[in-house]
Amino acid sequence: MAHLHDNGYKYLFSHAELVQELLEAFAPPGVSALLDYTTLRLENGNYVTPAMKPRADDLVWSVELQGRRIYLYLLLEFQSTPDDTMPARMLQYVAALYDHLLRSKAVNPAEGLPPVLPIVLYNGDARWRQSSELYDLIRVHPQVLKAFQPRLKFWLLDEGAFPAAELEDTQRVVAAIFRFEHTPDSAAAKQAIRCLAQAIAQSPFKQRIDRVVTRWIKHRLQSKMPGLAVPDAEELTKGMDMLETNIDRWEAQAIAKGMEQGILQGMQQGIQQGMQQGEALLLQRLLTRRFGVLSATQLANIAAATPAQLETWGDRVLEAKSLDEVFGDTRH
Repeated sequence: MAHLHDNGYKYLFSHAELVQELLEAFAPPGVSALLDYTTLRLENGNYVTPAMKPRADDLVWSVELQGRRIYLYLLLEFQSTPDDTMPARMLQYVAALYDHLLRSKAVNPAEGLPPVLPIVLYNGDARWRQSSELYDLIRVHPQVLKAFQPRLKFWLLDEGAFPAAELEDTQRVVAAIFRFEHTPDSAAAKQAIRCLAQAIAQSPFKQRIDRVVTRWIKHRLQSKMPGLAVPDAEELTKGMDMLETNIDRWEAQAIAKGMEQGILQGMQQGIQQGMQQGEALLLQRLLTRRFGVLSATQLANIAAATPAQLETWGDRVLEAKSLDEVFGDTRH
Protein backbone atom coordinates (compact mmCIF):
# COMPACT_ATOMS: atom_id res chain seq x y z
CA MET A 1 0.00 0.00 0.00
CA ALA A 2 2.85 2.39 0.83
CA HIS A 3 4.35 1.81 -2.61
CA LEU A 4 1.08 2.79 -4.30
CA HIS A 5 0.98 5.87 -2.10
CA ASP A 6 4.54 6.76 -3.07
CA ASN A 7 3.57 6.51 -6.72
CA GLY A 8 0.63 8.84 -6.13
CA TYR A 9 2.89 11.52 -4.71
CA LYS A 10 5.45 10.88 -7.41
CA TYR A 11 2.69 11.54 -9.93
CA LEU A 12 1.77 14.82 -8.21
CA PHE A 13 5.29 16.13 -7.82
CA SER A 14 6.27 15.21 -11.34
CA HIS A 15 4.45 18.41 -12.27
CA ALA A 16 6.46 21.61 -12.02
CA GLU A 17 3.49 23.65 -10.86
CA LEU A 18 3.01 21.51 -7.75
CA VAL A 19 6.73 21.51 -7.01
CA GLN A 20 6.62 25.30 -7.19
CA GLU A 21 3.63 25.31 -4.82
CA LEU A 22 5.51 23.04 -2.43
CA LEU A 23 8.61 25.23 -2.40
CA GLU A 24 6.76 28.54 -2.21
CA ALA A 25 4.85 27.37 0.85
CA PHE A 26 7.26 25.02 2.60
CA ALA A 27 10.87 25.57 1.46
CA PRO A 28 13.50 26.61 4.02
CA PRO A 29 13.21 30.32 4.86
CA GLY A 30 14.70 32.58 2.23
CA VAL A 31 15.11 29.90 -0.44
CA SER A 32 11.94 30.30 -2.49
CA ALA A 33 12.50 34.00 -3.20
CA LEU A 34 15.85 33.20 -4.82
CA LEU A 35 14.53 30.53 -7.20
CA ASP A 36 13.66 31.12 -10.83
CA TYR A 37 10.70 28.77 -11.18
CA THR A 38 10.60 29.18 -14.94
CA THR A 39 13.78 27.09 -15.03
CA LEU A 40 12.38 24.09 -13.10
CA ARG A 41 13.44 20.89 -14.82
CA LEU A 42 12.66 17.29 -13.89
CA GLU A 43 15.87 15.28 -13.90
CA ASN A 44 16.50 11.58 -14.33
CA GLY A 45 16.01 10.07 -10.87
CA ASN A 46 16.92 6.49 -11.82
CA TYR A 47 20.37 5.62 -10.55
CA VAL A 48 22.17 3.25 -8.19
CA THR A 49 23.32 4.11 -4.67
CA PRO A 50 26.80 3.23 -3.38
CA ALA A 51 25.15 0.24 -1.69
CA MET A 52 24.15 -0.96 -5.20
CA LYS A 53 20.47 -0.31 -4.59
CA PRO A 54 18.47 1.32 -7.39
CA ARG A 55 16.68 4.58 -6.61
CA ALA A 56 13.66 5.11 -8.81
CA ASP A 57 10.92 6.21 -6.42
CA ASP A 58 12.30 9.62 -5.44
CA LEU A 59 12.20 12.79 -7.51
CA VAL A 60 15.05 15.03 -8.56
CA TRP A 61 14.43 18.50 -9.91
CA SER A 62 16.88 21.20 -10.87
CA VAL A 63 16.25 24.93 -10.83
CA GLU A 64 18.29 28.09 -11.10
CA LEU A 65 19.08 29.97 -7.92
CA GLN A 66 20.56 33.39 -8.61
CA GLY A 67 21.61 32.22 -12.05
CA ARG A 68 23.26 28.97 -10.90
CA ARG A 69 21.57 25.60 -11.25
CA ILE A 70 20.95 23.66 -8.04
CA TYR A 71 19.32 20.28 -7.48
CA LEU A 72 16.32 19.44 -5.33
CA TYR A 73 16.25 15.88 -4.02
CA LEU A 74 12.67 15.08 -2.98
CA LEU A 75 12.50 11.88 -0.94
CA LEU A 76 8.97 10.56 -0.47
CA GLU A 77 8.86 8.79 2.90
CA PHE A 78 5.66 6.85 3.54
CA GLN A 79 6.66 4.70 6.48
CA SER A 80 4.40 4.56 9.53
CA THR A 81 7.15 5.78 11.86
CA PRO A 82 10.21 8.05 11.48
CA ASP A 83 13.56 6.57 10.52
CA ASP A 84 16.45 7.35 12.87
CA THR A 85 18.94 6.62 10.11
CA MET A 86 17.41 8.97 7.54
CA PRO A 87 20.44 11.34 7.49
CA ALA A 88 22.70 8.41 6.62
CA ARG A 89 20.26 7.24 3.97
CA MET A 90 20.09 10.71 2.49
CA LEU A 91 23.88 10.86 2.37
CA GLN A 92 23.83 7.76 0.16
CA TYR A 93 21.16 9.23 -2.11
CA VAL A 94 22.92 12.56 -2.55
CA ALA A 95 26.19 10.72 -3.22
CA ALA A 96 24.39 8.62 -5.83
CA LEU A 97 23.02 11.79 -7.42
CA TYR A 98 26.50 13.32 -7.62
CA ASP A 99 27.87 10.08 -9.03
CA HIS A 100 25.14 10.10 -11.68
CA LEU A 101 25.83 13.72 -12.61
CA LEU A 102 29.56 13.04 -12.94
CA ARG A 103 29.19 9.80 -14.90
CA SER A 104 26.67 11.33 -17.28
CA LYS A 105 28.92 14.41 -17.65
CA ALA A 106 25.98 16.61 -16.70
CA VAL A 107 28.38 18.70 -14.62
CA ASN A 108 31.99 19.71 -15.00
CA PRO A 109 33.90 18.83 -11.81
CA ALA A 110 36.42 21.55 -12.60
CA GLU A 111 33.62 24.08 -12.06
CA GLY A 112 32.55 22.46 -8.79
CA LEU A 113 29.58 20.29 -7.93
CA PRO A 114 26.16 21.93 -7.81
CA PRO A 115 24.47 22.43 -4.43
CA VAL A 116 21.74 19.96 -3.47
CA LEU A 117 18.73 20.71 -1.29
CA PRO A 118 17.56 17.38 0.20
CA ILE A 119 13.89 17.39 1.20
CA VAL A 120 12.15 14.56 3.06
CA LEU A 121 8.38 14.56 2.67
CA TYR A 122 7.12 12.39 5.53
CA ASN A 123 3.54 11.15 5.69
CA GLY A 124 3.47 8.92 8.80
CA ASP A 125 1.12 9.28 11.76
CA ALA A 126 3.86 9.42 14.41
CA ARG A 127 5.55 12.81 14.63
CA TRP A 128 9.15 13.07 13.48
CA ARG A 129 11.37 14.05 16.40
CA GLN A 130 14.61 12.53 15.14
CA SER A 131 17.49 14.73 14.04
CA SER A 132 17.78 15.72 10.40
CA GLU A 133 21.57 16.13 10.66
CA LEU A 134 24.00 13.34 9.90
CA TYR A 135 26.56 14.67 12.36
CA ASP A 136 24.14 14.03 15.23
CA LEU A 137 24.23 10.31 14.45
CA ILE A 138 27.99 10.09 14.95
CA ARG A 139 28.94 9.09 18.47
CA VAL A 140 31.12 11.28 20.66
CA HIS A 141 34.68 11.45 19.37
CA PRO A 142 37.87 13.43 20.04
CA GLN A 143 37.84 17.03 18.85
CA VAL A 144 40.74 16.26 16.54
CA LEU A 145 38.40 14.07 14.43
CA LYS A 146 35.56 16.58 14.17
CA ALA A 147 36.77 18.16 10.94
CA PHE A 148 36.78 14.78 9.21
CA GLN A 149 33.21 13.74 9.94
CA PRO A 150 30.64 13.90 7.13
CA ARG A 151 27.99 16.58 7.37
CA LEU A 152 24.62 16.68 5.69
CA LYS A 153 21.25 18.04 6.72
CA PHE A 154 17.91 17.48 5.04
CA TRP A 155 14.84 19.71 5.15
CA LEU A 156 11.98 17.83 6.79
CA LEU A 157 8.34 18.29 5.85
CA ASP A 158 6.33 16.34 8.42
CA GLU A 159 2.83 16.65 6.96
CA GLY A 160 0.97 15.68 10.11
CA ALA A 161 2.82 18.23 12.24
CA PHE A 162 1.07 21.16 10.57
CA PRO A 163 -2.16 22.20 12.34
CA ALA A 164 -5.22 21.96 10.08
CA ALA A 165 -6.02 25.65 10.63
CA GLU A 166 -2.52 26.67 9.57
CA LEU A 167 -2.75 24.60 6.40
CA GLU A 168 -6.14 26.10 5.59
CA ASP A 169 -4.82 29.64 6.08
CA THR A 170 -1.99 28.90 3.65
CA GLN A 171 -4.56 28.54 0.85
CA ARG A 172 -2.18 26.45 -1.19
CA VAL A 173 -3.00 23.30 -3.12
CA VAL A 174 -0.14 21.35 -1.56
CA ALA A 175 -1.16 22.49 1.92
CA ALA A 176 -4.70 21.25 1.27
CA ILE A 177 -3.27 17.91 0.12
CA PHE A 178 -1.32 17.61 3.37
CA ARG A 179 -4.47 18.39 5.31
CA PHE A 180 -6.51 15.77 3.46
CA GLU A 181 -3.89 13.11 4.10
CA HIS A 182 -4.36 13.42 7.85
CA THR A 183 -8.13 13.71 8.18
CA PRO A 184 -9.51 11.52 10.99
CA ASP A 185 -12.99 10.93 9.56
CA SER A 186 -15.23 11.48 6.55
CA ALA A 187 -16.51 14.85 7.81
CA ALA A 188 -12.96 16.18 8.07
CA ALA A 189 -12.16 14.63 4.69
CA LYS A 190 -15.07 16.49 3.05
CA GLN A 191 -13.93 19.77 4.57
CA ALA A 192 -10.35 19.16 3.44
CA ILE A 193 -11.48 18.32 -0.09
CA ARG A 194 -13.55 21.50 -0.25
CA CYS A 195 -10.49 23.49 0.85
CA LEU A 196 -8.50 21.69 -1.83
CA ALA A 197 -11.05 22.62 -4.48
CA GLN A 198 -10.97 26.25 -3.33
CA ALA A 199 -7.17 26.29 -3.41
CA ILE A 200 -7.20 24.91 -6.96
CA ALA A 201 -9.74 27.51 -8.04
CA GLN A 202 -7.51 30.30 -6.68
CA SER A 203 -4.25 28.88 -8.03
CA PRO A 204 -2.60 30.58 -11.00
CA PHE A 205 -1.94 27.05 -12.26
CA LYS A 206 -5.58 25.95 -12.12
CA GLN A 207 -5.82 24.95 -15.76
CA ARG A 208 -2.76 22.70 -15.50
CA ILE A 209 -3.20 21.11 -12.08
CA ASP A 210 -6.96 20.65 -11.61
CA ARG A 211 -7.14 17.37 -13.51
CA VAL A 212 -3.84 16.17 -12.04
CA VAL A 213 -4.99 16.66 -8.45
CA THR A 214 -8.46 15.30 -9.24
CA ARG A 215 -7.01 12.02 -10.53
CA TRP A 216 -4.90 11.74 -7.39
CA ILE A 217 -7.75 12.55 -4.97
CA LYS A 218 -9.98 9.95 -6.63
CA HIS A 219 -7.29 7.32 -6.16
CA ARG A 220 -6.77 8.28 -2.51
CA LEU A 221 -10.49 8.38 -1.74
CA GLN A 222 -11.02 4.92 -3.15
CA SER A 223 -8.10 3.73 -1.06
CA LYS A 224 -9.41 5.36 2.12
CA MET A 225 -13.07 4.57 1.44
CA PRO A 226 -13.33 1.27 -0.46
CA GLY A 227 -16.45 1.11 -2.57
CA LEU A 228 -16.93 4.88 -2.75
CA ALA A 229 -18.63 5.98 -5.98
CA VAL A 230 -16.36 8.65 -7.44
CA PRO A 231 -17.95 11.17 -9.86
CA ASP A 232 -16.80 11.14 -13.47
CA ALA A 233 -15.90 14.83 -13.36
CA GLU A 234 -12.27 15.35 -14.36
CA GLU A 235 -12.00 18.61 -12.44
CA LEU A 236 -12.42 18.72 -8.68
CA THR A 237 -13.81 22.24 -8.85
CA LYS A 238 -16.77 20.92 -10.87
CA GLY A 239 -17.56 17.71 -9.00
CA MET A 240 -17.58 18.77 -5.34
CA ASP A 241 -21.31 18.56 -4.64
CA MET A 242 -21.65 15.10 -6.13
CA LEU A 243 -18.51 13.93 -4.36
CA GLU A 244 -19.73 15.13 -0.95
CA THR A 245 -23.10 13.43 -1.52
CA ASN A 246 -21.36 10.17 -2.40
CA ILE A 247 -19.15 10.38 0.69
CA ASP A 248 -22.28 10.86 2.84
CA ARG A 249 -23.86 7.80 1.22
CA TRP A 250 -20.71 5.76 1.68
CA GLU A 251 -20.55 6.72 5.36
CA ALA A 252 -24.23 5.82 5.90
CA GLN A 253 -23.72 2.46 4.20
CA ALA A 254 -20.57 1.81 6.22
CA ILE A 255 -22.40 2.57 9.47
CA ALA A 256 -25.34 0.36 8.49
CA LYS A 257 -23.00 -2.45 7.50
CA GLY A 258 -21.10 -2.09 10.75
CA MET A 259 -24.31 -2.25 12.76
CA GLU A 260 -25.45 -5.32 10.83
CA GLN A 261 -22.13 -7.05 11.39
CA GLY A 262 -22.26 -6.09 15.06
CA ILE A 263 -25.73 -7.59 15.46
CA LEU A 264 -24.72 -10.81 13.70
CA GLN A 265 -21.56 -11.09 15.76
CA GLY A 266 -23.57 -10.46 18.90
CA MET A 267 -26.05 -13.18 17.96
CA GLN A 268 -23.26 -15.63 17.21
CA GLN A 269 -21.51 -14.82 20.46
CA GLY A 270 -24.78 -15.18 22.34
CA ILE A 271 -25.44 -18.59 20.81
CA GLN A 272 -21.93 -19.76 21.61
CA GLN A 273 -22.15 -18.47 25.17
CA GLY A 274 -25.54 -20.12 25.63
CA MET A 275 -24.22 -23.47 24.40
CA GLN A 276 -21.20 -23.20 26.67
CA GLN A 277 -23.34 -22.35 29.68
CA GLY A 278 -25.58 -25.32 28.91
CA GLU A 279 -22.59 -27.66 28.75
CA ALA A 280 -21.32 -26.29 32.08
CA LEU A 281 -24.69 -26.85 33.79
CA LEU A 282 -24.94 -30.37 32.39
CA LEU A 283 -21.44 -31.17 33.65
CA GLN A 284 -22.33 -29.84 37.12
CA ARG A 285 -25.42 -32.07 37.28
CA LEU A 286 -23.52 -35.18 36.19
CA LEU A 287 -20.70 -34.57 38.65
CA THR A 288 -23.12 -33.90 41.50
CA ARG A 289 -25.03 -37.13 40.81
CA ARG A 290 -21.82 -39.17 40.78
CA PHE A 291 -19.70 -37.53 43.46
CA GLY A 292 -22.02 -35.41 45.57
CA VAL A 293 -22.07 -31.68 46.24
CA LEU A 294 -19.29 -29.74 44.49
CA SER A 295 -17.14 -27.19 46.27
CA ALA A 296 -17.30 -23.48 45.45
CA THR A 297 -13.86 -23.72 43.83
CA GLN A 298 -14.96 -26.60 41.61
CA LEU A 299 -18.07 -24.70 40.54
CA ALA A 300 -15.94 -21.65 39.75
CA ASN A 301 -13.56 -23.80 37.68
CA ILE A 302 -16.46 -25.14 35.65
CA ALA A 303 -17.92 -21.67 35.11
CA ALA A 304 -14.56 -20.32 33.90
CA ALA A 305 -13.68 -23.33 31.76
CA THR A 306 -13.17 -23.15 28.02
CA PRO A 307 -15.33 -25.24 25.67
CA ALA A 308 -12.39 -27.62 25.20
CA GLN A 309 -12.00 -28.11 28.97
CA LEU A 310 -15.72 -28.76 29.41
CA GLU A 311 -15.58 -31.36 26.66
CA THR A 312 -12.56 -33.08 28.24
CA TRP A 313 -14.11 -33.17 31.71
CA GLY A 314 -17.41 -34.39 30.28
CA ASP A 315 -15.64 -37.31 28.60
CA ARG A 316 -14.08 -38.31 31.94
CA VAL A 317 -17.27 -38.26 34.03
CA LEU A 318 -18.46 -41.78 33.27
CA GLU A 319 -15.19 -43.60 33.96
CA ALA A 320 -13.55 -41.40 36.61
CA LYS A 321 -13.46 -42.76 40.15
CA SER A 322 -13.00 -39.37 41.78
CA LEU A 323 -13.23 -35.67 41.09
CA ASP A 324 -9.44 -35.57 40.95
CA GLU A 325 -9.54 -37.86 37.93
CA VAL A 326 -12.17 -35.66 36.27
CA PHE A 327 -10.38 -32.37 36.71
CA GLY A 328 -6.89 -33.76 36.26
CA ASP A 329 -4.40 -31.08 37.30
CA THR A 330 -7.15 -28.58 38.18
CA ARG A 331 -6.92 -27.67 41.83
CA HIS A 332 -10.12 -27.75 43.93
